[in-house]
Amino acid sequence: MLVAVFGDAHAHAEAFDAVIAAAEGSGAEELWSLGDMVGGGPDPEHVVTHTRERCRVALMGNHDYGATGSAEPTRFGTAGSSAVRSIELARERLSDDQLEWMRSRKPAGRRAEVQCWHGSPRNPVHEYVGASNAAACLHAQKAELGLVAHTHVAAAWRQTPRGAQPAKLRIGEPLDLGGDKWLLNPGAVGAPAPTRLGWWGGLDEQAATGAFWLLLDLDHRTATWQRAPYDPSPVRERALGLGLCTPEP
Repeated sequence: MLVAVFGDAHAHAEAFDAVIAAAEGSGAEELWSLGDMVGGGPDPEHVVTHTRERCRVALMGNHDYGATGSAEPTRFGTAGSSAVRSIELARERLSDDQLEWMRSRKPAGRRAEVQCWHGSPRNPVHEYVGASNAAACLHAQKAELGLVAHTHVAAAWRQTPRGAQPAKLRIGEPLDLGGDKWLLNPGAVGAPAPTRLGWWGGLDEQAATGAFWLLLDLDHRTATWQRAPYDPSPVRERALGLGLCTPEP
């Protein structure tokens, strides 16, 4: 079975649509979302609607909990900041039906013998998986294959007798997962990987290369990281109009 996996769409319609189109064009039989449908961007209702329609797996992320009222907006930034405004915007624009559907989601799931979390196997909502804790997270993981999001950074960790070994990822080249326990992160769709340019500057820089997603071949046990290019200008204009970012100097 071919599965397209993505996470951290963060209410960015163009990036989300680019990934969905690329994933469906790849022949993927199922789409799995690892959470953070909202937060940061101007299009919460678009991403929630189409995640609900198209994704066989749809997890809750920490920002999603903010939109449903389960976490205070100020958990994501100072009062009046663009980060807090984006959560308030999601609360304002999502319908009662959409919010009720989101509340029915969980931050962890299991599908086709693969475990999925938004954050980590130890804390599905908030913990980031990185070099310092990948070994502990793999130890907590029960299945041979696990998927996480949340960090915005594409990564693959293989369990070894000494802990966890990172794999070198090459876009478009399959990574062989056979015979080992792995924990994979597809990278972010609608948010930048950490950068000195900040959220919107980082998006502008990374959009031409493309939003991240992962093509998982469960029959042949391979994972292939992909990028879906998109134009960041429309989302920036909508974000400016809603007070989610500031004009370029």
